[in-house]
Amino acid sequence: MKVSICLMFLTLLGSTTAAWADDGPLTLAGAIERALDRNADVGVAQARLGEAKASRAKATTAFLPNVVAAGQYTRNSVEATFDLTPLAQGIVSIAKPGITIPAGTFPPSVIQKEDTIGGAFTVDETIFALSPILARNAASHQVDAQALTLEATRREIIYQIMQIFYNVAGMDRLIQVAQRALALADQRIANATERQKQGADGEVTVLRAQSERDKAEQDLARALLARDQLLMALGSLLDLPTPATLTAPPELEVPAGDADALESEALRGRPDLLARRQAVAAGDAMLAEANWRWVPMLTANFTGRYTDTPGFIGKNWLWAATANLVIPLFDRGLRYAESDERNATSRRLQREVDKSERDLRSALAQTRAEIAVDRHTLEVAIGQAKKTKRTADIVARAQLAGAATSLEVAEADTNLRVAEASVERERINLNLAVLRLRHLTGNVRSE
Repeated sequence: MKVSICLMFLTLLGSTTAAWADDGPLTLAGAIERALDRNADVGVAQARLGEAKASRAKATTAFLPNVVAAGQYTRNSVEATFDLTPLAQGIVSIAKPGITIPAGTFPPSVIQKEDTIGGAFTVDETIFALSPILARNAASHQVDAQALTLEATRREIIYQIMQIFYNVAGMDRLIQVAQRALALADQRIANATERQKQGADGEVTVLRAQSERDKAEQDLARALLARDQLLMALGSLLDLPTPATLTAPPELEVPAGDADALESEALRGRPDLLARRQAVAAGDAMLAEANWRWVPMLTANFTGRYTDTPGFIGKNWLWAATANLVIPLFDRGLRYAESDERNATSRRLQREVDKSERDLRSALAQTRAEIAVDRHTLEVAIGQAKKTKRTADIVARAQLAGAATSLEVAEADTNLRVAEASVERERINLNLAVLRLRHLTGNVRSE
């Protein structure tokens, strides 16, 4: 059998693509596991979750103490002292003249040494402040939003992988249809050629059979090419060499429930929608932080100091404790400006959620309608294939009895090939529509 240039190219393409790392065909579960482990989009979502957690931890530090220790050395140009004796003598002379204070009664106090060493230990503690509490609440909502976004990213990857698996399974069936048509065309060419030699058929019959073979060959080439493209896309998702073969995915079932039940399930189970709602909650918390920034704050401070120059008090160590009540009065209007800005952000986030919910409801309605149409068209295609198969069998028997021409046989075979291919295309459409409905309702999970 002569092989076309297109089929030779596809065969070469299949032989040059890297083989799958493991032995045997790739399973759906194995592909999902590898993708969730290696996919770049999942890695980015995980990094954003880590970033959100770090931001939340930063907000928590507002109620941790600020502890500072500092040391100091000073070299002075002169040493300064204070002698209390002359001052005391003057006071005594005024009060009781004639009395003399002996020298050395009051040793001079060193006020400033030439070389001075000192140190300080300070602790600042926020006892109560409302703004950090609200900021941490907003950060917690952001962490939840990023966790849900990570889950949504995983489900999207799973959905894409499942789409490829069901597409490839459909392409495999189309390839089988095309291969059967190609084999049948080869048989018809051989029969027509033999009948031409016997004078039973003319050249037109042979040319018609060859033309039908060319069409079957084109269908096979397109199906093979589409399958290879799907496998290459799968390899890209997995960040691994292109797999050679895939196991057949399980049969898909339409999620149970009426339109209202499916809509309710979708609104509850879609992690991307839940992430948007958490973003709204975070925005509301930040708006509350701006609105309540006037609430007083209570702080405390403790400071301990050491110096090697006792001075007048005669002590090297000193300490002081302070409680502060801070009442914000006016901050140049920053609180009002940020309140307006965050209020606008909250409204925008809420409108995004509302739009997402409307889009989801619309997509659910469209997909359910597509499933109903695809089911009907598949049933019609299956019925048509059965009829064309019976017609082809009847015409084939009639030709053997001399009651049908070769052209009638060719036409019946062509109709059969088209009907079988139509069945597989409609089955692909139905599977993808069901898969899309499951994805919309949150039934494609990463567990």
